[in-house]
Amino acid sequence: MIRPLSLVSVVASACLLLAAPLRAEDTPEKSAAGAHDAHQHAGHAHESMTGDAPVAGHSVYQLDTPWRDARGDTLELSSLRGHPVLVLLFYGTCESVCPVLVRDLQRIDEQIPAAQRADLRYLLISFDPTVDTPERLAAYAKAHGIDSKHWKLLHGTPDQVRELAAVLGVRYRATGNGQYSHTQRITLLDREGAVADHFDGVARPIEPIAQRVIEELGAKNGHSEH
Repeated sequence: MIRPLSLVSVVASACLLLAAPLRAEDTPEKSAAGAHDAHQHAGHAHESMTGDAPVAGHSVYQLDTPWRDARGDTLELSSLRGHPVLVLLFYGTCESVCPVLVRDLQRIDEQIPAAQRADLRYLLISFDPTVDTPERLAAYAKAHGIDSKHWKLLHGTPDQVRELAAVLGVRYRATGNGQYSHTQRITLLDREGAVADHFDGVARPIEPIAQRVIEELGAKNGHSEH
């Protein structure tokens, strides 16, 4: 009998890909939205990287090492079990694409019916943990009007971030001067922490994403309520 690979084994293999040299298809390219935003923020051009396929059939809640939130409190990802979750990997000193992605999440939230909105969670995780301390993440949340009740900004070790990025298929690489190239991806987790869907790009139409989130909000134990 062939046993399925454990998440630990899958993550170990995927982390090797994150550490590998850039592939030809990973050569950073500016999207139209990113190029427009870079024009608005001269000197802070942001480049995207092609993402990998997310790990299927495994819950991110198997990654049980505690993180720290913007208040400095410890938090395990599994504490979000039972709620659909939208996840964004970003870095706080980005002045071009990351704020657009955060705003995209806020626009999605505005599209969710009030009766379902309280069931949805948002998770923002920095892949620049040296700079994005919990204190700086708290300041970032305040500056961007982020609701701390249903939104969590998390700080972790480089290894923690690398493991989670591998599961989500997000690639990132420091480019110097505190800037990063990375996959511009919003990930939707189901109630058990498995990847239900992902959406690449910035400033894209929000309505189809919101509708997919609403569909996941209507799902209980993997079965949609219709």
